[in-house]
Amino acid sequence: MAASFQGFRSLIEHSPDAISVIDPQGEILYGSASTARIFGYQPEELVGRNCLELIHPEDRDDSRRALEEVLANHGPMQWDARILNKDGNYSWVESTVSNLLLEAEVQAIVVNQRNIDARKAAEEERKEHAEELARCNARLEEFAYIAAHDLREPLRAISAYSAMLVEETPLDANTTQIAKFIVDGTARMSTLIDDLLSFASTGMREPPRRINLQDAVDQARQNLALEIQQSGASITVDRMPVVRGNEIHLVRLFQNLIGNAVKYHGKESPVVHLSAERRGPDWVIRIEDRGIGIAREDQDRVFMPFVRLGNREVPGTGLGLAVSKNIVEGMGGLIWLESEPGAGSAFSFTIAAAEVDGVGAAG
Repeated sequence: MAASFQGFRSLIEHSPDAISVIDPQGEILYGSASTARIFGYQPEELVGRNCLELIHPEDRDDSRRALEEVLANHGPMQWDARILNKDGNYSWVESTVSNLLLEAEVQAIVVNQRNIDARKAAEEERKEHAEELARCNARLEEFAYIAAHDLREPLRAISAYSAMLVEETPLDANTTQIAKFIVDGTARMSTLIDDLLSFASTGMREPPRRINLQDAVDQARQNLALEIQQSGASITVDRMPVVRGNEIHLVRLFQNLIGNAVKYHGKESPVVHLSAERRGPDWVIRIEDRGIGIAREDQDRVFMPFVRLGNREVPGTGLGLAVSKNIVEGMGGLIWLESEPGAGSAFSFTIAAAEVDGVGAAG
């Protein structure tokens, strides 16, 4: 080792991190006193050994490539690897490697290392918690889907037999009213089950594919044709892009958002406008209406399940916007609301653009 290194050595001897000096082949030329505290080795036990021999076999190739990159680019690099301690166990270490071969006082590669076992353990714990939460959510979604599906048939039977009772049995006014309550209640319950099925099924992820949003909008408008006609709604659509997503879920998303704009329209006939704007790798889709609007203090709650802030006389279960949020976030996007009471609402969401941009005809 060059005599000029002695000055540099005095600067690093008392560092709390383990500092090693190696040659371009990885041979250890020097180890600081902290090596004994962090790895258990006395510095002289490391001198002459190759640093790559101390790295866990699964991490060795990545560390070798990183060292080669440091030699090629001269810039410092940082990476994590498991290092063999003197007691035979491995510990996670964060290494910062600097190429100082051209520095007159050093003429070597300097490796600064610190133990990160605690950080890695915390990361692994968070990962395990996230995986367990994902498993719990999947089981909950599966249970909700099965439960809602199994409730359909007995509910249909109640509705059918109640209708037969009204049609085929002489009933007085009071009994007829009670039967009507049963029929109406089962109809509302059937709608709720359909919405629960939709809410649960949006958690069942499928690989995204290229979708022309114009087709999804057209299908949603067709599904809402009766409501649109009865309300006298005016719906205009700008040119829609080609995106990456799930077609069935996107039809449901547009059906929910356009349907809400049609339902909550105030005294005037509903006016709804859909637009698209490219922002980086995503498209921002905006559904704007001139309806009754939503108070600012209520806007954080609109995407929560079973929350209904509008006119209670308008049929609904309070799941439409919760389903919409699940759909958008399931495709990696964001959804938000801008609204003022009496001035209408605008729901916007992001969705990934397709590899090659395209547009559909405006509706």
